[in-house]
Amino acid sequence: MANEDKKDFNAMLYDSKDMPKIQTITDTRSIAKYGGDRMYFAPPIEYDKVMRLVPFGKVITIGEIRVYFAKQSGADFTEPITAGIFVSIAAWASHQRDSDKTPYWRTLN
Repeated sequence: MANEDKKDFNAMLYDSKDMPKIQTITDTRSIAKYGGDRMYFAPPIEYDKVMRLVPFGKVITIGEIRVYFAKQSGADFTEPITAGIFVSIAAWASHQRDSDKTPYWRTLN
């Protein structure tokens, strides 16, 4: 991302953009790659909530978060591009806050 010092990541964190939602995809290559046609979109704040649950001394991957959301929502998979973006937004939002930090360093790519 560019110009991080000029963006309000905490506002972005709470902008759900009509999520959560499940979208049915029709691209056969994507269906084969991800194992189904029901793709889940989680809002940014949900990534932040999961990242806060990772205990001291442990780590989680974005892939594990995506699997968790797919299971919770009944979808086949969680959309990967927004997942990476929303984890980044959660990390930058935490960085911009003086307190109530999210341990983003425990979430690996």
